[in-house]
Amino acid sequence: MQKALKKAKEEPLLSFFDKFTSVALIIFGKPSRRIARGIPTLRDEILKSNMYITPEGMVSVALFVATLCLAGAAIGTLWGLTHGMPILALLALLTPVVFLVALNGPKISQSSRAGALDNELPFVIGFMVVLAGGGVSPLGTLRRITQLNLFPSAVKEAKRILVDIEVFGMDPISALERAARYNPNKFFSEFLYGYTSVLRTGGDSTSYLNTKLTEVFENRSTRIKKSSDTIASLAEGYVAVTALLGITLFTLFQVQALISHTSGGMENLFMFAFVVVPLLSLMFIWILDGAGPKQPYVDYRPYKVFLVSIPIGLAAYFLPAPLLGFLHIAISLKGYLQLSLALMAMMIMPAIFAIRYSREKRGLEKLLPELTQDMAESRKIGLPPERSIEMLSEKNYGRLSKHVKKMGVQLSWGVALRKVISTFTSGIHSWLTRAVGTLIVEVVDIGGGTISSFTEMSNFTRKINSMEAERRSALKPYLFVIYMAAMMVVVTTFLMTFFMTQSAATGFSSVPGSSPEQTAATIDQLLVAAIFETWVIGFVAGKMGEGSTSDGFKHSLMLVVISLVSVYAASYFVSLPV
Repeated sequence: MQKALKKAKEEPLLSFFDKFTSVALIIFGKPSRRIARGIPTLRDEILKSNMYITPEGMVSVALFVATLCLAGAAIGTLWGLTHGMPILALLALLTPVVFLVALNGPKISQSSRAGALDNELPFVIGFMVVLAGGGVSPLGTLRRITQLNLFPSAVKEAKRILVDIEVFGMDPISALERAARYNPNKFFSEFLYGYTSVLRTGGDSTSYLNTKLTEVFENRSTRIKKSSDTIASLAEGYVAVTALLGITLFTLFQVQALISHTSGGMENLFMFAFVVVPLLSLMFIWILDGAGPKQPYVDYRPYKVFLVSIPIGLAAYFLPAPLLGFLHIAISLKGYLQLSLALMAMMIMPAIFAIRYSREKRGLEKLLPELTQDMAESRKIGLPPERSIEMLSEKNYGRLSKHVKKMGVQLSWGVALRKVISTFTSGIHSWLTRAVGTLIVEVVDIGGGTISSFTEMSNFTRKINSMEAERRSALKPYLFVIYMAAMMVVVTTFLMTFFMTQSAATGFSSVPGSSPEQTAATIDQLLVAAIFETWVIGFVAGKMGEGSTSDGFKHSLMLVVISLVSVYAASYFVSLPV
């Protein structure tokens, strides 16, 4: 038994992809080697990616996946030919497409690696500036970066360089040059090339790092402006698809339902509102997530509250009717009203917690620059970092005050500063605040917290905070666009139904053969689809206007409430059975 456990521990842990690659190599080893020799750039593409595989293994995986796809396409084609659906023969075209996509997997991985590192660059270079100001060597800086869980992508890059140095015996400058050559992030690659040049010539590395920090802030600011333009185009496209196309389809389907007296139009309408719009919204949220800069941290607490609230919404939708029947109360809730109440019941708690967490996070980050500036000023008059925090605990820093006071009390008890700040950062959900707390610890560790280091940290925090505020202000105007799109769907649906059932619009007393009961049922179904669509649009509003999908909880709730109020307000001016 002990031998078996020892053997199991000695065996390397292989992922599913590793096992899949080994099977693919066994089957397609020979042809993959010949194909790999014909693609000399494949090795460099793999080295620039996050994939750990040989060129022959990459080709064999592509061949294996294409073969599996070919088998599925052959079965689908035979089934289509035997069942009168020859169009399924087009499935055979998927095989070369799948092969090319699989073969270009390293390029896809490169994009992911470059994007993740791009989000951390301002913080990592700022961290290096602070350490360089305290006299830490480049190798020591790399070792410190590997201990920071706040920068996952930078940790991977630092570990790659340290492996080349400590395992393969490369000198630090050669290892940095190799990292620059095989890094897909253009700015980081140029930064490493310049850094190695400064180290080779014995130049001022601190001055170089400060220059690059200024450049990275300028690049990020430019990227924020570009992302705002991209989001503007995406907002127009989303409004065109969900609102304008939705209004057109709602009109066509309600005409079909009212004139043909069938449910075909409603089925198509429900397909659009309950399937097409949510899928399009998910796609837009995914595109928006990649369009702008973001932090490598997600607060999942609002999403957990949302998952817990889903049963509440289901209960609010299904329980009222049986409960009213049990109580012998002759009240029948309209479908749109029942759906609205259920959605509101489901979204109240997530919206409250999302607002609370968002205010807490932004309140912490808003006064961070002021705290770091005060710490830098305290160092200038000769106070140690611990005494600086104790003294500043008496000052009001808004939502940050309780944390500063707690740190001051702990320091007065003699608790080490590293332990105090570690406790502080572990209890908050602001990534920027955690990063600044880590910088404070590093500033103290590298030499008691020099004045220049605290000044650099203060300037860095202020720039980061200004940049985040600029990003949020640039996104705010698009909330109005999304709200208007959601309201257009509900109001236009209501008005079109009114005009379709009035003599002024149709030229006769009503739509031929349409009874008041049928008209009421049609209106109810239309409003159900419209209100659900506005609820979905609220999530996009949160992502587009505030940069977080969890902020969409409050917008979804507000849009449902506004839609419901609009329906009842309009019913006083338009005579319809709602």
